[in-house]
Order: sequence, then C-alpha cells, then structure tokens
Amino acid sequence: MGDITVAVAFGAGLLSFVSPCVLPIYPAFLSYITGVSYSDLKDNKMDKNALLHTIFFLIGFSIVYISLGVGLGIVSDILQSYDNTIRMVGGLLCIIFGLVVLGIFNPQFLMKDRKFEFKNRPSGLIGTMLIGIAFAAGWTPCMGPIIGTIFSMAAVNQSLALVYMIAYVLGFCIPFFLLTFFITKINILKKYSQTITKIGGVMMIIMGLLLFFDKLTAITQFFS
Repeated sequence: MGDITVAVAFGAGLLSFVSPCVLPIYPAFLSYITGVSYSDLKDNKMDKNALLHTIFFLIGFSIVYISLGVGLGIVSDILQSYDNTIRMVGGLLCIIFGLVVLGIFNPQFLMKDRKFEFKNRPSGLIGTMLIGIAFAAGWTPCMGPIIGTIFSMAAVNQSLALVYMIAYVLGFCIPFFLLTFFITKINILKKYSQTITKIGGVMMIIMGLLLFFDKLTAITQFFS
C-alpha cells in the first residue's frame, strides 16, 4: 500500500502546482520572489542569486508540510486506537475534496483564501523563506482540497505521514524549480491546467472510495 499511496502523494503535489490557483500566477510570483523581471525570466536570465531565492522559497514551503507530517507521526499511537473510524472518515473526506476540485461541491468556507499578506517583499534569503512559509500556510480553493486529501491519507496511515508530506512537497517543488529554466513553456501547461485538475479530482474520489471500503491493500496485491 505504501508504494502506491506515496506515488499518489507525489502526484497531489504536482496537481497542486498545475492547478488554476498556482500555475497562472507562477511567472508573476517567481518574478516577485527572485526580483527578476518577467521579460528577463523569458530570456532565461536567472542568475545564481535568483535561483537561491527560489530554493529558499521552496525550503520555506516544505517546512510547513513536513512539520505537519512529523506532528501526525508523533500522535500515531493515539490515532491507531481509532484506525477503522479514521480510515472511513478519511475516505469520505477524499471523496468530498475530489468533488470540490471537480467543481461539483463548493462549500464557502473552503473557497476562501486564508493567507498571510506581504505589502513589501522581505529582503534576503530568510525573507524569501518566510514568504514560502506564508504561501504554504495559505488556504486556496485549489490547494486546500488537494492537500486535505493527503492529510486524510496520513491520518489513516500514520507511520507514513512524514513520507506522504515529503512526497507531496517534492511533487510541488520539483516542477516549480525546473520550470524556472523553461518559463516560456508555461502557456502550454496553462492550456491543459483545467483538464489535469479535473483528472486529479476524479483520482481523489477513487482514492477516497478505496480508503472507505478498505480496498487499497487488495489493489496493491493485485499489482504485485
């Protein structure tokens, strides 16, 4: 079960990046955190300092989710007493979040942004890392349901909670960093962003059904 669900967590990170909440603003956001103008980004004029700012932003982003993974792992002994209940509730949450991503279900409390605002960009690499922490702590209509699915999976399998968070972070951070070298290709990805997100929503619902009916182990055995 671990191999499949870790891959799902990685895919969720990738889905968060290509979601309509992140990808369309990526060029402007990258320009903001690196201090490099969009025209220079298009000309691939990212210097060493700009790349360092990108890396520190991603470190800040990672700190939030990896810390949450550590927290879930610490309370794993307590949660194991309610293993079955958590599994079924986690499955239902995955289904609900999938419906939100597909646009079928739109609860207002999930559709509001809850995030820190920076009127002025903090200076230095530590300032950029703080922006990453604030970005990860934010709550957006797209990333909220997607990361909620990973939290549900982590609650069901507490021993892999930290691994799920690391996989999610890598799924988000790897394309975020690599695309800095191919910023001109962003429009191609944006064209299919909605489609990729919808496919992700369907996968979240399938994962929720598998969790609820305790079929993940059977699926893993089938692939084995």
